[in-house]
Amino acid sequence: MNRSGQTQHLKGALLIGIAVFFCYFFSEMVLRQFVLHRAGVPAISLSSLLGKLPPGIRDEVTRQITIAELKDELKAATTVGRKITVSIALAGMFPPQKLQEKYAEIIDKYPTTPESLPAFINFLLAPPAALKSISVARYHEFIKHLDKHQRFWAWSSGFDKLKSRKAAPAVQMEYLLPLLDVKPDRHEYQRLYVALSELAFQEEKREIELKSRKFEEQCEQLPFFDEQLEKEAKARAEKKAKAKKNKELAEAKAKVKPATKPAAGGK
Repeated sequence: MNRSGQTQHLKGALLIGIAVFFCYFFSEMVLRQFVLHRAGVPAISLSSLLGKLPPGIRDEVTRQITIAELKDELKAATTVGRKITVSIALAGMFPPQKLQEKYAEIIDKYPTTPESLPAFINFLLAPPAALKSISVARYHEFIKHLDKHQRFWAWSSGFDKLKSRKAAPAVQMEYLLPLLDVKPDRHEYQRLYVALSELAFQEEKREIELKSRKFEEQCEQLPFFDEQLEKEAKARAEKKAKAKKNKELAEAKAKVKPATKPAAGGK
């Protein structure tokens, strides 16, 4: 390389160094503004500062801000369920191994807590190299701790996980079999019964197939989840309105004074 080329190279390296220093300084300023914002001290708009950063650095600064917010949420959490949910979100901000470790920790500490569902799905029939592996039987036991809304998502997500792991048809059928002893409460269950019917046909389990087909027909008549939620919300609103009306009537009656009886001997 000649002297002219070396000079250009040095100038380029210097410009890059200045740019990196500027971006670092500016990103640190953004983080300081975020700290002031959390403390309630008036500061420059964070969004305007972030908008001035280069895309790569902006993403990293946004990530750091999100991590700080999640840590605050974790400290403020007052229930086990909320702590689990926030800790999963926080672990997800780091490399994948961190999230796997958090999932394993959650299963050990909270084996029956509904919010542990993502961890159980993650390790359902996981390969030997994974930190844990949850058997189909143990997953079935965990589902019993969920409410009716959570149960559907547990059944559906677990089945999708088995398919992604390319579980054998017999294993998939074993997973879905308990649904034959469950009364479905929404239309969305139909896809699981359709899958069970097809698996039973492949495995030549005629009795299971016929029973599953009946559940398919039942699901056809059931409302979808959003319709069900709307119906439940309407029922709660009507109940609340009725209770309010009864209270108002009771208060109105209490304000009405009973008629005074005339004194003895009066006309």
